[in-house]
Amino acid sequence: MLFRHLRDDTNANRGRMAKRVRELQLLLAMDPVEFEQLVARLMEAMGMKVELTARSRDGGVDVRGIDTDPFRGGHVIVQVKRYRDTVTPSAVRDLYGTLQHDPVATKAVLVTTSKFGPSSHQFVAGKPITLINGAELVGLLKHHGFHEVFAAARFGAGGGQDGDELPPVDLPSEPARLLLHWTGDEEYDIAALVCRGNRALSDEHLVFYNNGSTPDGSVRLLTGYGDANACLMVDFDALPAEADRLVIVAAADTHNHPAATMGGFADPALILEPRADEDPAVVHLADGAPTNTAMRLGRFDRDAAGDWDFTPALAGYPGGLHQAVIAYGLEVDDA
Repeated sequence: MLFRHLRDDTNANRGRMAKRVRELQLLLAMDPVEFEQLVARLMEAMGMKVELTARSRDGGVDVRGIDTDPFRGGHVIVQVKRYRDTVTPSAVRDLYGTLQHDPVATKAVLVTTSKFGPSSHQFVAGKPITLINGAELVGLLKHHGFHEVFAAARFGAGGGQDGDELPPVDLPSEPARLLLHWTGDEEYDIAALVCRGNRALSDEHLVFYNNGSTPDGSVRLLTGYGDANACLMVDFDALPAEADRLVIVAAADTHNHPAATMGGFADPALILEPRADEDPAVVHLADGAPTNTAMRLGRFDRDAAGDWDFTPALAGYPGGLHQAVIAYGLEVDDA
């Protein structure tokens, strides 16, 4: 009953949505340079070395960052768009072109105050590009301590500078954050399968280290999210209509460490942060076993009313992620 327990009644839901509209309006009303500086400060809070680019020669890049993590790090180029409407796929394609011609960049991020359509998410699938919509940006800013940015929204402010009305904004749906924590020195990969019953919808609906997002962007694997070992961003409202199950799997990295097992997967916990203004819920899961190299941690099931409930459902796979994928009707050569 984890997710259903956190769902608000209609009036509370409306109040939270109205507050989120005001928060996005405050971002949209910011001076363009101030907004770029805010994104740069957020990147610094996330542990990056940051440089704002000169407007006369930015080449479509607003912020440059260096992620110093020795494994997932690299040179990041960031473009920010204070949009009130959905970002066009052409803007995403243009950023990819900029990334391809940049002499040092290894990945790109497009940040907006609005949202992205399915075509944009489909385009970035398998590419080193991350799309961050307005709701996700608000969540990241709050997660990293930038609450003062939204102080006016707490008091229901409806006016911008000089009493002008804040601009309208196209409110994106807000994803839940599924944070995975565990102890020990071993590294593990997290995967999610979007299913109908016990069958994954398609190969592209397996989200893992080689496929960071579903085609519609409703489930995405996010790296570098605070002190979590792993993070999945899940927009439950945007999952395909035919999907009624989301399965979460952890796996040892046997490709790089052939002797690795789930034996070091200790004290695992799943923390569900459904929305930025709701309290998180914590589910403590079972430890891994040295006889397995992957394990199913649990699943979210959608009921007839459209609510999602989480059930810890442990299952071990001696054959690793590949065996787990086969159990849900898929074949992935490099799993």
